[in-house]
Amino acid sequence: MSQARQEASRSLDLSRARELLDGVLVGLRDVKDPTVAVRALERHLTASLGALYQALCAEGGSKAFHHHARNARGWAGVALRSLKAGSGKDPVVRRHLSVLDEVVRGWRDSLHRRPMEPLRLPRPDVHHIPRAQGDAPRLIELARGPLWPAIVLQWEEPPDMEPLPTEASLPESPSVTLADLDRLLAQARAQTRALSAPAPPSPMPPASAPKPQPPVERDALERAQFGETLRREDVEFGRARSFFEDVAMMSLMRQPDDGDLWSELRPVEERMLARVDGILACGLGVLPELVKLLDERPLPDPEMSWGIVFLHGCLAGEDALHQVERLLRTVGLERPEVFDAAADALAFVPHPGLEGLLRRWWKQEGGARRLAARVLGRRGLLEGHEALALTWSDSADWVLEGARALPRVRGALDLRETVRLLRHSNSEVVSAAIEALLLRRSAAGLQHAHALLSEGRGDFANAALWVSVGGGAEALEDFEAALARERVPPAVVEALGWYGSPRFMDFLLARLRAGHVDAVGALQRLTGASLTDDAPEPEYEKGEEPFGRGFVPPPLELELSVDAERWAAWWATHKARASGAKRYRWGHVWSTQDNLWELEHAPASMRERRLAWHELVARTGVTYPFDPQDFVARQQAAIDRWRETPEVRHAAAGAWPLSVKR
Repeated sequence: MSQARQEASRSLDLSRARELLDGVLVGLRDVKDPTVAVRALERHLTASLGALYQALCAEGGSKAFHHHARNARGWAGVALRSLKAGSGKDPVVRRHLSVLDEVVRGWRDSLHRRPMEPLRLPRPDVHHIPRAQGDAPRLIELARGPLWPAIVLQWEEPPDMEPLPTEASLPESPSVTLADLDRLLAQARAQTRALSAPAPPSPMPPASAPKPQPPVERDALERAQFGETLRREDVEFGRARSFFEDVAMMSLMRQPDDGDLWSELRPVEERMLARVDGILACGLGVLPELVKLLDERPLPDPEMSWGIVFLHGCLAGEDALHQVERLLRTVGLERPEVFDAAADALAFVPHPGLEGLLRRWWKQEGGARRLAARVLGRRGLLEGHEALALTWSDSADWVLEGARALPRVRGALDLRETVRLLRHSNSEVVSAAIEALLLRRSAAGLQHAHALLSEGRGDFANAALWVSVGGGAEALEDFEAALARERVPPAVVEALGWYGSPRFMDFLLARLRAGHVDAVGALQRLTGASLTDDAPEPEYEKGEEPFGRGFVPPPLELELSVDAERWAAWWATHKARASGAKRYRWGHVWSTQDNLWELEHAPASMRERRLAWHELVARTGVTYPFDPQDFVARQQAAIDRWRETPEVRHAAAGAWPLSVKR
């Protein structure tokens, strides 16, 4: 079949018509012509698409199919005439006119054939009971009709621009005729005349008779006593709106601040997911109204954008995926905070068709491709060569997206190309390359980190931290070279605590005496002394003294002392038990149990928890995934998997075991 015939065939298919109408609908945000009634046009297009979805769900050739298809064409024709009523100077309007004209002209033949791609909606068994969300996002399968399409328009319409409905603007629908409208108009006029006619005079009461009280209507009495009776639709939308605002707020609450215990946010996530169930229990008719709530915001709202994308992404069905795409094209991704929120929501969306949608966006240009890169990378769906190709882009933003995806790419990763990134000028790119190489058990990244540390650039690309969690006993010389320089960055000081050698205690105490309080964190991670200004020097039972005891987690929520002499006195008392040949954490020999504790129980930042995971990878050679941004239940499952791993249980305690290939 020739290309021309293929295009003609596509233009006659209702699925193709759906794509074209969707393109015009989401393109309304680009209309600048003030003579175009954009709000009215939005209603016409959503009505056409809504009827078209009904047709796509009906059996081809049936009465329902033709009914909905004619309604869809009628509203498309109304939209076309509405666009033609504008000045026609806006190139966007002219482009939309061309598309709508193609849809309307090609409609007749499409009614006589089945759609090439009929709409696939979830069809669960009659005995299927939809499962509640629970503690992690889950795809919800409901036996339902198609969703009503909606977009975030955020377009201020000039006053008096919307045309009044006329006979010519009515959709071509067999359910609405001019006779019906004439009959309704006659009824309305009759009611108006009845209301405006003067009431007949009433006889005058006798002079002696008491003045009668006006009768009290029963409805008025009930309203005074019980309030106004609300429509069911209003009640459902009010509840759905409250639930939706909670989802938006909890999308922020579930992200722990530094020092928060991440697992305590599990109830927040469970309540948020329960709100999703509550919204859907109010009926799918509330979803378009929730979308329009974003129109009421004076500016694009990141949290509400997160909520509306996530909500639709939890629904099974092709129409739900179409709605996700409409939202992504209209919520305002050009704003960085909205882009980040939408990408974060997509990272958790359970819809199975999401990868296909993102793959289509991957082939486009601009913000759509960048969003696809961000989400595919975060979900571990980018191939190694795809991420590397981004890192060699001329755009700094694209380079960062590719670099951030490198540690999670699926399949093979060209290590030689990744090693080339170690010479990049951007610190984050180099750090991501080191991380990716470490996860692939390549020594090249660690060797580069060693070189940066010894050159006095331990803060660049987190080199000192990578050496501390992945380097061996030979890293002592690199740290000593870094400490001998005039300036020692805080990142190197922090790394000393992770590295765990008591040989650097004197340096840390001297740094604290010089007024650098960044030494306190390293001192605590190495010794676990937990010294405060309020409590005297801690007392230890026999066999539980520092550097001779087994695993003991440090006390939490302490305000550590910055008094150097207090720390020096503690060190003078207990340093005899410390060996310069062993590695310590929290005042005992390091073991993988320390990492598991920090992953699970410590009020650590996401960065610290991710570093503890990388230390497990580096010291054991196991590469089970872990994401500190994931839902709590999934993080807990990942930690449980690590705990059951033999390599974790049998790693050499008190040493710097290496698992990279040399």
